[in-house]
Amino acid sequence: MTAPAVRWGLAGTGTIAREFVRAIGEVPGASIAAAASRTVAASGKFCSDFDIPKQLLSFQDLASDDGIDAVYLSTPAGLHHEHAKLFLEAGKHVLVEKPFTSNHAEALDLARTAQSRGAVLMEAMWSRFLPAYVELKRLVDDGAIGEVRKVEASFGFPIPESGPGARPALYDPALGGGSVLELGVYPVQLSHWLLGSEPTVAAFGSISSSGVDLDTTALLLFGDGGTGTMSSSIRTVLPNDARILGTEGYIQLPAPHHCPNGLAVSRYNPSGPGTVEPHIIRAPIIGGGLKYEILEFHRLIETGRLQSSVMPLSDTLAIMRTLDLIRGEVRVNQARTATLEGTLS
Repeated sequence: MTAPAVRWGLAGTGTIAREFVRAIGEVPGASIAAAASRTVAASGKFCSDFDIPKQLLSFQDLASDDGIDAVYLSTPAGLHHEHAKLFLEAGKHVLVEKPFTSNHAEALDLARTAQSRGAVLMEAMWSRFLPAYVELKRLVDDGAIGEVRKVEASFGFPIPESGPGARPALYDPALGGGSVLELGVYPVQLSHWLLGSEPTVAAFGSISSSGVDLDTTALLLFGDGGTGTMSSSIRTVLPNDARILGTEGYIQLPAPHHCPNGLAVSRYNPSGPGTVEPHIIRAPIIGGGLKYEILEFHRLIETGRLQSSVMPLSDTLAIMRTLDLIRGEVRVNQARTATLEGTLS
């Protein structure tokens, strides 16, 4: 089957957009037609660096350009809803970098807009399309560790607000800052993928003076009693690995668990010492890791399907709802703690 010719426009020209351009070079039929950024200087340098044929001066220009079929959106999360809606209403297919939006209500609005426009809309949750995650899902579905009962995962490392390596947007609530949206989305999506879609949530953490969460730990309780445990941080070094625990064994994803090159399977031995040595399975990422989600997006366009079966909008909506609940719980519980400390002092 001939690969579809898809002309991409880039909305946002940060680090992840650079990785996207590199990955596009490995996808048959894909080309970057144009790029736009929030500043003309940023898009100009980006187009020069990557020899992109057309620099557009605004996102409105990108939406209006008839030479673009699909848009890869990688602006700050707090702007995703505004920008994605602009492109969808202009008839573009849109691949939205994670986290999908700032909240569930915005995500739902985009899903409804895409449906009404007949446009492909997908969250760029690249992990699910990587070889190790494909193998993970196959093992779980085949019952390699029995019934999955627990998922434990963390993602966190210090990201400064200023100075070398600074990412000030992560400390700005208006731009969708905080550890849960930026990093916690990965362990949350893993729990959803393997355990269900509507957990109840208990969460604790700390909030910066600007109002974003810095450190968060949450317990997700799913309807059949399965649990997901997640930790995220933008100021603390976390293990950044994951464990999928079942009734007959467990699977470990090494750090960084959102883009591993393999996994380890350990099965319980009831007549022996408890568990056997882990069986290591190599599943390396070949080339640019983002190419796997791009290939899926091309398949959707080619076949006329509007949603991915691997990363459907129903999953995105469920994940966004859980992220909302976690951040709400952190704020409530921090306020309770502050009140208690004030009372005791």
